[in-house]
Amino acid sequence: MAEVTISLRHQPASEEQPCGVCGAPFVPAEDSGSRVLGLKSGTQEFGFLMCGGCHSKWTHGATVRVRSMPV
Repeated sequence: MAEVTISLRHQPASEEQPCGVCGAPFVPAEDSGSRVLGLKSGTQEFGFLMCGGCHSKWTHGATVRVRSMPV
């Protein structure tokens, strides 16, 4: 059986990057609502930055397609 670890942290963006769902740009000095969703399975690890709006939609049941953050 595969094991997947999922974590969700409130983490202000450290550099300018887009939301992994909608592509909205994040400016670190102005961003206070981003969340980083992390997925880890075995040796593979992925992180996805979500803006506050996409995070809210996802937590209320919307299905979202995410793009991994640059590492």
